[in-house]
Formats: sequence, structure tokens, C-alpha cells
Amino acid sequence: MKYLVTAAALAGSLMAASAASATVIYSEDFSGYQPLTIAHNAHDATSLSGNTLHSDYNYRVPNGQNQNGQPDSMYDEGTWTIGTNPNAVHNLWIDTPLNTDPFLMLNGSPVNSDPPQTAWQSQTIAVSAGTYSYSYDLLNLCCKSGPGTPSFLQLWYFANGSSTPININTVVQTSGASNGWDHASGSFTVGNGFIQLGLSDNSTIRSGNDFGVDNIRLGVGSVPEPATWGLMIMGFGGLGAMLRRRRAAFA
Repeated sequence: MKYLVTAAALAGSLMAASAASATVIYSEDFSGYQPLTIAHNAHDATSLSGNTLHSDYNYRVPNGQNQNGQPDSMYDEGTWTIGTNPNAVHNLWIDTPLNTDPFLMLNGSPVNSDPPQTAWQSQTIAVSAGTYSYSYDLLNLCCKSGPGTPSFLQLWYFANGSSTPININTVVQTSGASNGWDHASGSFTVGNGFIQLGLSDNSTIRSGNDFGVDNIRLGVGSVPEPATWGLMIMGFGGLGAMLRRRRAAFA
């Protein structure tokens, strides 16, 4: 009986820890924006859900629907848009006609500055002192005909109104070929107050430095490690084996 209680307690505690770590306090998937209503060259936008974003890049309305009806693709460096198919805004970018999930698309900026220009920045997020998990997805957009230039992306945050970014992960390099999404995740510790998440491109290469961003998440606690899930499975397996043995003993 003691082993049953121990196994159940272990499984229960791991479930509780995992459930707690999965609490998301900020989420951005770029689905609540209205791309055709954002002004040409804009740096800010607000979604229907209340999320806001800022970029030092210049906005381009997707599908060529820009000011005065003039076609204006994402050929210009240092530009951003929100859409579902990169090829619809840049004829050399990858073609994803079946995708219906909007995401942020950026043509990397060649401006060499310190810190680098902000590609994306969130609104203010209230936090308590502690450890937070983050995750986001990245896609190399160039090129339709073959591998493009990888981008080197840095996630950071501003704390309590500071204008100095604090890096919270190592630089993430997008895949050299446009063959799918890259996933980045990790955790960091902050003090009590407010933060703004941000993402910059550390590469200033002009040709092929193009990338997509989606599914940005900030959660309370650390992301469960694979070993934790393994312990949970072992705990439940041990619990099941003990129950079977008890049934056999009383049969």
C-alpha cells in the first residue's frame, strides 16, 4: 500500500507541476489583426483581441493593396506585414497557398545599429518576480527556388520602462533552407513589475535575410523537460502495475 501511495503521489505532483508550468500569461499568433487597415509604412498595430505590436520596420499592406492602389511588395528591406502566404507579398519567397494561419513576415533590416532595430515588440505585460517560460516559431522565407540566407534572431525584453534591452536567450539561427518552422523555447527570471518582449535580427545582410514569426508564448514557470514527462509516464506505469498485482493477490 505504501508503494501505491508513493507512486500516486509522484504522478500527482508531476501532473500538478506540469499543469502549473503550462499557465500562459501572454500569447501572440497574429490572427487578430486586420492587415488591410494598417497604414502604409506604419510601425504599430492593434489586434481585435487587444494585443498591440511595434516594429522599427515599415509596414507593407499584403497582396499589393497599398497606398493609392499601387503594387508594393515586400522587396524593400526593413519591412513587415501580416499574411498567410509569403509568395503573395514577394514572388521570390516560399509559396504556401494552403496555409490559412496568419503570421508576421519580415524582410530583414540592413541597418547596423546597437542595439539592432526592433523587428517585433509586444505591449506591456505585468509580471511578478519569478521564472517564466517562452517559446516562439520562426520560418525562413527565402527562397522559393532554393535555400536562402539564414537570419540570426535575438529575443529580449525591456523591464519596467527601461530602454535598454536584456537578452533572454542565445541567438537563434533560422534553417538555411526554407523547409519548415524552427521552434525556440527556454526560460528566464525577472523581477516584479512590467516587461515588453521583443525580437531583433542580428544579421544586416540584404539578400535573403527574410523570416516569419508566429506563436509567441510567455508562461509562468519553466517549460517541462522531456525527463519530467518520462517520470510521469513511469509513475503512471508503476501505479498500474501495482494495481494489477493487488488484483491478482486478491483473486
